[in-house]
Amino acid sequence: MRHYHIDGLDALRTLAILGVTLFHMFPDTVRGGYLGVVLFFVLTGYLLAYTGLQEERAGGFLLTRYFLRRVKRIYPSLCIVLLATAGVYHFLAPAALDGVRPEVQSVLLGYNNWWQIAQDADYFTRIANASPFTHLWFLGIEFQYYLFWPLLFGGYLLLRRVIGTHLALLLFGLLALVSAGLLPYGYAEGMSVTRLYYGTDMRLFSLLLGAVAGLAQAGRQQGLRLPGGRGMAYEAAAAVSFPLLFAVTLWGYLSVDGQAPFLYEGGMLVFSLVFLVMILELGAGVLPFEGLLEHPLLRWFGRRSYGIYLWQYPVIYLFAQRGWAELPYAALGELALILLLTVWSDAMAAALLQRRVPFLGRRLVLTQYVLFLCLALCSFLLMGKGGMALVSAAPTKTAVTELSAQLAANAAAQAEENEKASAGAGGDEAVEAAPREADLHGIACIGDSVMLGASPALRQVLPDCYIDAEVSRYVGGGLEAAQRFAAGGRLGHVVILALGTNGPIAGADRYTVQTESLLAYLGSERRIFWVNVYAPHLAWQQTNNDYLAAMPAAHPNVTIIDWYHEVKDHPEWLSKDGIHPNDEGCAAYAALVRRTVAMALARDAAAQD
Repeated sequence: MRHYHIDGLDALRTLAILGVTLFHMFPDTVRGGYLGVVLFFVLTGYLLAYTGLQEERAGGFLLTRYFLRRVKRIYPSLCIVLLATAGVYHFLAPAALDGVRPEVQSVLLGYNNWWQIAQDADYFTRIANASPFTHLWFLGIEFQYYLFWPLLFGGYLLLRRVIGTHLALLLFGLLALVSAGLLPYGYAEGMSVTRLYYGTDMRLFSLLLGAVAGLAQAGRQQGLRLPGGRGMAYEAAAAVSFPLLFAVTLWGYLSVDGQAPFLYEGGMLVFSLVFLVMILELGAGVLPFEGLLEHPLLRWFGRRSYGIYLWQYPVIYLFAQRGWAELPYAALGELALILLLTVWSDAMAAALLQRRVPFLGRRLVLTQYVLFLCLALCSFLLMGKGGMALVSAAPTKTAVTELSAQLAANAAAQAEENEKASAGAGGDEAVEAAPREADLHGIACIGDSVMLGASPALRQVLPDCYIDAEVSRYVGGGLEAAQRFAAGGRLGHVVILALGTNGPIAGADRYTVQTESLLAYLGSERRIFWVNVYAPHLAWQQTNNDYLAAMPAAHPNVTIIDWYHEVKDHPEWLSKDGIHPNDEGCAAYAALVRRTVAMALARDAAAQD
């Protein structure tokens, strides 16, 4: 089989995997690192088209060879990661495997992105649906494109014979632009971006743009005349533009939030074009610093980018589940483990596919061979245990599905109970005269799934309360709920907030702005109670709780309800995810809320006297 190598593309793979890995490790700092996935999409489209046309010229594009190559490239490493991850989690974090079988099935069959959409698993505000395999939605789109590409390629070859190469390329380009238009057409500010971010139809344009570039560049090498060339002016322009585009990429990694309207109103297309130009300049072979881009270190990371991508979330998620992420230098430990596991899984895949055992040197070959066999045996035992764990991870009646069903039932009851409570509503006029006694009637409660789970218990201790709690709600959604309460006359003098489980409420400008906007809307005359966060495996728990602890100093009308210290010594109060309270925990949660609110309002009344 002939291989087609383009100098510098491994450096782009390194750039892509660097962004994605840093985004998963430091989402509040490298908040645009997910753009590395866009670069991977463009590269995939480019390379499939480029190599396909080269093979067609060299002797014909064979469908069986194409699919066999895809299977050998994707599945060995993927199966090793899935099985080994399940084996390790079986011993260290078994709760993470509850109900995971449908997700693993969706990964192996290539529709995980649509499975994620069905779960409403927002990539940027995820908690309830997070798992060691959350990041593998990317493979779903790749798999689907792999299946779709032979049809596209065959259509291109047919069009090339009928209408000519230039017009065929033009039609491909128009198809890519039409696909790009779906994203801004389907976007509305404030909406959940889950469907847009995961949908194959919404992300297809990046792959198609790469395909147009690959077909054009391979065609040029076959004598096709296209604008541009290898003249001095073109080389000088490329030498200047490539570093500028690299700088734009780094800016995007650090600056472009995954929920920013810009991204869905044209920003995704802009970055796809940025990456496309960089690939074209490398493919043309006109950059004076191509030797630097072929540095062995860049090639090493680029060639292992797939393995690094597969391993990063299982490692990061395990560190979070076990509490290791809080240890000093945890990030370095995560990175080192990801790289070691990548080397191991690549070696295992090579041994299975090529019957090739890696050696560190010519000396002590027998010893190295024996050590590798011992490691392989242990690995197969671990993966076998992982396979048994996945088979036994029943897709129904697990703790996860039971929790989801309970939250759904509570959400359905929420509107009905609010309507019943509205009969005695006092509305916003209650703001004008604060209660002089601990009046616990008609309190507005705004929260996320933790409050939603405890909502029946809250109604028992807070008469006629209004509850607007929602799964996966982040702090920005709290303002919308407050506005709905105000419009319905249900936003009285006392408001209880329980937000901060699904993402940061501080630590970056956009989070602080959202939190302060909510407080500003509620105003300084209202009595606000904010329940702090208990979610020990989430990176933002401490940041949020520290910010809440300091909040009363800047906002004297705010009192913190300390759920964290109430529950941290009572794991028996929590469901298997370690976040949502069970029945006993819900009773404790409601009692704490009532006790804190009653005592604070009683103090307010005494102070007024």
